[in-house]
Amino acid sequence: MIARIGGTVVDGMLELDEPVSLPPNTRVTITVEPVSEPDQRQAAWERFQRRVRDYPLHLGGRGWTREDLHERD
Repeated sequence: MIARIGGTVVDGMLELDEPVSLPPNTRVTITVEPVSEPDQRQAAWERFQRRVRDYPLHLGGRGWTREDLHERD
């Protein structure tokens, strides 16, 4: 059984949001991925967009035309 289940850390212990159907004393592997608040995600996205706008990438390469990219006979 592989499941993705949310939970909360309370006093250093994980409390799952829903029960799991596993026999008692079953060992499992847990991957902990903190969930960021929506406001933090939105703020990060806005910072990224601002940085892309303020510091555009100028690679200095040749500007290719359609004819350059597609062989024409």
